[in-house]
Amino acid sequence: MVLFVKRVGIVGGGAMGSQIADIMAINGKEVIVKDVSEEFLKKTNENIEKNLNDLLEFNLTRADKEITRIEKSTQIKLTDEQKEKIQETLKPKFTESLKKEALDKIQTTTSYEEFSEVDLVIEAIVENTKLKQEVFSELDKHTPTHAILATNTSSLSITEVASATNKPEKVLGMHFFNPPITLPLIEIIPGIETSEETVNDIIDFMSTIRNHRYPMQPIKVKEVPGFLVNRILFAMMNEAYSCYEDGVASMRDIDLAMKAGAGMPMGPFELSDLVGIDVIHHVQDEVRKMVGGNTMNQPSQTIRKLYHAGRYGKKTKRGFYDYR
Repeated sequence: MVLFVKRVGIVGGGAMGSQIADIMAINGKEVIVKDVSEEFLKKTNENIEKNLNDLLEFNLTRADKEITRIEKSTQIKLTDEQKEKIQETLKPKFTESLKKEALDKIQTTTSYEEFSEVDLVIEAIVENTKLKQEVFSELDKHTPTHAILATNTSSLSITEVASATNKPEKVLGMHFFNPPITLPLIEIIPGIETSEETVNDIIDFMSTIRNHRYPMQPIKVKEVPGFLVNRILFAMMNEAYSCYEDGVASMRDIDLAMKAGAGMPMGPFELSDLVGIDVIHHVQDEVRKMVGGNTMNQPSQTIRKLYHAGRYGKKTKRGFYDYR
């Protein structure tokens, strides 16, 4: 069966869930977002509108910014004809009316009863297997038999999460990267019981979706601790933490070195604050429990201390750096 997705359910309307809802809505999908309270859902709606406003501003100012960039970098004044050509090429593809259409496609709820007609559900709650299993048990009761159930996890076992349902062949991992509205990669992770048809349907579907900048790029990844990107990335980041703890260099100099010397767009400590110290702490714990490869053999004491101090990065205004 080829999956036709008209209506998408999102469980968890936080930073990731709200952005995934945004992406689905601007691609013409009906979206229903569930969270535990109306208070949380109010914040979800505010985040979605803010992200769509940012997309609108990006489209409206893109041509002028490109003209300024060219003139500044070349020290050459563009002609009116050249400017018009750039403005035509980079004319807005997202407008106020499209923003309204996207917002109109998004509904919110505190009940799973609203999931009776979804074709796809993407769960985006905290990284906790037990809590995810509780969600999937509810989804199993309230979603159609054809619906695919996906967990947005960066480290947890898909097979364990799927065990809470009666249709594990329809369950897989969809690991979006933060922020998904600008980062196009998605790791598609099948569990041991996930059918090949389910995997192919999701890869085909996500290949038709665009975020705020690019077409989404799904890749199939084996169910191993840390999956692919985090298995490589966190090993590098953990080495950066060790260099800092050993006094090799300051945080700012390590970040500068990796940007100016290794070509990274963001240093490891800046990236840690963006991803979230809490997320990194949980991922490291899960990877160690599942003993994946040679990643993160020595736990970072700095990450542990920041986590227990509640300094989770940008989301709490303090992490490695202070954003207050």
